[in-house]
Amino acid sequence: MRKAAKKKATKKKVVKKKTTARAKAWTAADIAFLKKMYRTTPTKQIARQLRRTLASVQAKARSLGLKKPVVRKAAKKKVAKKAAKRKTVRKVAKKKPAKKVAKKKVAKKKPAKKVAKKKATKKKVATKKKVARKKK
Repeated sequence: MRKAAKKKATKKKVVKKKTTARAKAWTAADIAFLKKMYRTTPTKQIARQLRRTLASVQAKARSLGLKKPVVRKAAKKKVAKKAAKRKTVRKVAKKKPAKKVAKKKVAKKKPAKKVAKKKATKKKVATKKKVARKKK
């Protein structure tokens, strides 16, 4: 009887495997977008816009026969220089409006100061001329 009892206790438990999420099906719009943007846009950016993984976008592009253009080292340097110029132009463009506003406020106050300075300098010049005349 003991043997029969042991057999019942050692029965294997059936463990159900967790189902993994299935891949999202590629729609015609997704494929058209991928074909249009793949050559010019970074793959990471395309993946974000399509809400897919980088690997899935790369795999689909490979299955469609899409390829990125080969970029030579000299071309990379030119592109990097142009990008740097664009960034500096953008930074300057963003800063200019703030400076213009500040200049306008200062410009309104300056005329009053300039007039006072001009009067003071005229007085100094006049006194210098008087002193020069007296010395002669």
